[in-house]
Amino acid sequence: MTELTLKDAFARLPVRRDESNKGDYGTLLALVGSRYYRGAAQLCSLGALRTGLGILRVASTERVISALACTVPEAVYLPLEEGDEGEVCGFKAEPYFRAFARTSAILCGCGLTTCGDVPSMVKDIIAFSPVPIILDADGLNSLNGDTAPLNNAKSDIIITPHIGEFARLTGKSVDYIKENAGNVALEFARDHSLTLVLKSDNTLIASPKEIYISRFGNSGLARGGSGDILAGMIASFTAQGLKPLDAAICGTVLHGASADRTAKRLSKTGMLPHDILTDLCEILREEGK
Repeated sequence: MTELTLKDAFARLPVRRDESNKGDYGTLLALVGSRYYRGAAQLCSLGALRTGLGILRVASTERVISALACTVPEAVYLPLEEGDEGEVCGFKAEPYFRAFARTSAILCGCGLTTCGDVPSMVKDIIAFSPVPIILDADGLNSLNGDTAPLNNAKSDIIITPHIGEFARLTGKSVDYIKENAGNVALEFARDHSLTLVLKSDNTLIASPKEIYISRFGNSGLARGGSGDILAGMIASFTAQGLKPLDAAICGTVLHGASADRTAKRLSKTGMLPHDILTDLCEILREEGK
């Protein structure tokens, strides 16, 4: 197991050429948000845009979009129907990609809930998406422990569970996963041919052949919304063309390192998830990125 450094992340970051345009830095579709989790849509969107993404398209309900457009004017919006519980309805992967063929990655799950036909939408995305998929939070919870769809994906998959979500996905206990985290993570990545970011105080990043550990981050991240920012960052790097493992490493290390700076600036108790974006920008500025 290799321990990651900031240099490992910087070495993998996409190159930004002086002569370039928004189309050179990827288009991300984010299927996110619901009536009660509008902030999740905002946080993952900001995480994606602050890490260099060219175009962000947010697919959600009008209620979520109305709240988000005030604070994230850079995004493009795809309004969808709202279900009885405030969840997104009606998204179909095949028609979407016929209309928006230049999409380069999909982020699915932040604040979606598992209500209505969300589970069927998630499985539809896994089955038909021709571009890499980042499954976070309710994107994983919607599988309800059924990992078979992951084996039938047409494209690369990155999943970003915390240990509780990973326990629900695998059927293993939280204690067992904590005691055997490295072996369990690597085995799952191999069995399902995907990249796994297993979030904890020390976050593991596993591909079918490799496993890394990031010791960045602190207890100030133990708040709702921290994972949404991370998912947006990883999805952004994926949309910009990084391989899944490299995107996961860049997002995880920069997210944790930014949080460590934020804790020094604001304290672990007082810091909030969106505060880390300020420190993320400072880290990137200092590195000339």
